[in-house]
Amino acid sequence: MLTTCESILKLPYLEKMKVVAGEKGLNRIIRWVQVMEYPEYSKWLKGGELILISGIGIKDNVNVLVDFVKDINSRNLSGLVINIGPYIKQTPKEVIELGNALDFPIFELPFEVKFIDVSQSICKTIFANKLDQESMDNFMKDIIFRDFTFSDDILSRAMNYGYDPKKNYTSFVIGIENIDDVVDNKNKDEESILSIKQYVEQIVMNVLSKWKKKSIYIMQYNSIILMIPESGKKTTDDIAKDIIDNITSKEKGLNVNIGIGGTWNELKDFKTSVNEAHRCLKVIKLNDGVNQVQRYDDIGIYKLFFEMDKPERMKKFYLSTLGELINYDFKNSTELLNTLEVYIKESGNINRAAEKLFIHRNTLKYRIKRIEEISKCNLRDVNELFNFDTAIKIKRFLLMENIG
Repeated sequence: MLTTCESILKLPYLEKMKVVAGEKGLNRIIRWVQVMEYPEYSKWLKGGELILISGIGIKDNVNVLVDFVKDINSRNLSGLVINIGPYIKQTPKEVIELGNALDFPIFELPFEVKFIDVSQSICKTIFANKLDQESMDNFMKDIIFRDFTFSDDILSRAMNYGYDPKKNYTSFVIGIENIDDVVDNKNKDEESILSIKQYVEQIVMNVLSKWKKKSIYIMQYNSIILMIPESGKKTTDDIAKDIIDNITSKEKGLNVNIGIGGTWNELKDFKTSVNEAHRCLKVIKLNDGVNQVQRYDDIGIYKLFFEMDKPERMKKFYLSTLGELINYDFKNSTELLNTLEVYIKESGNINRAAEKLFIHRNTLKYRIKRIEEISKCNLRDVNELFNFDTAIKIKRFLLMENIG
């Protein structure tokens, strides 16, 4: 249901079009087609466009064409179609070498083939695929967010969208954490928020296509939900990191986290796995993570927190453990609780903890002594440390859930 540079080669009016560079990038997704004869107009592009040029604004200026290819590739465009004729008689060697180096698809099209026919053929396919995607979005949202009876008809419909009941799947939730801040900093409007979301979606689809992963995906608010065939923990983690690296390098200032739910092989379990992935995003936020990947299998004691249905008992535990420190900090404007948290995170290493707190190691030793006196504990006791660590996690968890 995605229109790629490779898939358009089979469309009407494009039979004579040939790939001259960037063959490894033919998996790039095409969102629209744009005729653009003058390079300076590239600043208006949003990402995902396939550019058509006759060369009237470039002609035989190789350097201008090279710079143009660099520019549109940096804007995450899909590819470039050059109309070979009176203005550009052949694709320059330098441009071909650049396209191959960037894995950026460059095509040659005979001059007698009209741009209007090419554009209509591709855009018609894009529109049809978009309708299919909207239908799939609605169907998958029903499965995730509503109570559903999984009949044979439902399974058959899911298979039409690409689901294979013989495969195991992993659920990703990609959280775009600070899109509003990025927009505010750039003085952008609501339309620009949508543009950034579409740009991120384009990047994600290109990465998955590069990894040859046929995913079912859904856009929801500031997140993208993916159903991806499982291919081992390392590969799955590498895909997630690749997605984050591509997004953060191409959209500066944007923070992206990815939660990975448990592996499943029955459609009815997709909802559970997505919920697990959402919980992973919460755990990342709890620990002040930025541009991180978190697996549900690795969230440890937080699994227990999410399943507990009596938060008042959790609150009672953390207050009985941390209450004295909280009160002392409040009355004396100190930061003993934060000191304890950093000390535990650094596994009791005085030097590393002092460095993180920007204080002298002797100051840290004094604070630890005060913590022990106020809380009547021994921080060299692993059981005491475990209790404090658990209490701190519970406190942050309940605050996140608006309970604490």
